[in-house]
Parts: sequence; C-alpha cells; structure tokens
Amino acid sequence: MEFALTVNGLALCVRAPDPALVAPVREALNASYREHAPFLEWAIEHTSEERALSSMLQARDDFASETGERRLFIVTEDGQAVVGCIGLVPRRRKRYVVGYWANSAFAGKGYLREVLQQLVRRLPEFTFYLTTSSANTRSQRLAEAAGFALIRVHPQARQSQQHGVQDTWVYRSGSKRQTKKSPRESAGEP
Repeated sequence: MEFALTVNGLALCVRAPDPALVAPVREALNASYREHAPFLEWAIEHTSEERALSSMLQARDDFASETGERRLFIVTEDGQAVVGCIGLVPRRRKRYVVGYWANSAFAGKGYLREVLQQLVRRLPEFTFYLTTSSANTRSQRLAEAAGFALIRVHPQARQSQQHGVQDTWVYRSGSKRQTKKSPRESAGEP
C-alpha cells in the first residue's frame, strides 16, 4: 500500500509504520495538540519519545496483522516531516473505517484529501466509512472534498468539554458494487 505522489508541488510518500518515523511523528503530534485535542480522545499535550516509539511498534504489528489497523503515514519525500496519518481499520465484507490526523503545519492544503482519494482509487473493491463530530467542520469538509457522502447522523452520540453534546456524522465512499443499506437508509432517513 505504499506509494509516492506530488500534491500542490510537494513530493510525498505514503508509508507503513516505521520506527525511523518516530521523531517526525512526535514533532507533528506535539505541534498539533491544540487542533487534535477537541476531537481525538488519544491526543495528549506532550507525546514523549518512548510513547511515540511504543505506538509506532504497535502500529507496525497491527499493520502486519489480518485484523489490525493499517496506519499509513504521509511523509515528505526527504522523510523529515510527517504531514499526517490515515488509519484503515478493517471490517467484514471488504470495508474499512477511516481515521486520520493532520500535522497542523500542513493542514488545509489538500494533502490528506489527495491521499484519501488515492487510497479509495487504489482499493476499488473496498467500501470506506469515515465518522466525524458535528462540531468538526474541517473533517466534514475533508470527507466531502475526498468524495465521501454523508449517509447517516447519530444524534447526540458524543460529548466533549469544549463542544458539549454533538452528533456523529457517518460518511461512505468507494466500492462500485452496491453496499447493503441499513433499514433507516432504505426508508430515506440519513
């Protein structure tokens, strides 16, 4: 699943978990904490080198497993900066649930959108799902810009100190074959 691409003039590599990426991942997470904290439960104010290494080793093990999350790190061609990460959590019937985070220094420039679109194109037999908070407009814009369609809203499904009670929005993309609809979708409900 590794590949290279150029987005808006920046050469990028999409890579599997690698301990060589620990330092730039740690830098990206620490620099982006304020943006991550309201929406990512795992975000902490200061990611230590030990924690970053432990997480990377676990990600490498998960990537190699049949049922583990496949974290794909978006890295500048020189390997000095991590632009972000897209995680694909496998589900039954050729489905992935997508999670991601962006390095704030690279956010809003189309890098995650392009990588997400590439993944959907490179894995045409899969259906991809992405969830976001109703308060996270940046995630909503990313999902829609990457070609995902809003298929469902789970009212009052989350809560945070900063945003209070929020809905969870569910998006879907991919797979040319018809995905089985839920009873609510079949009835025309979101």
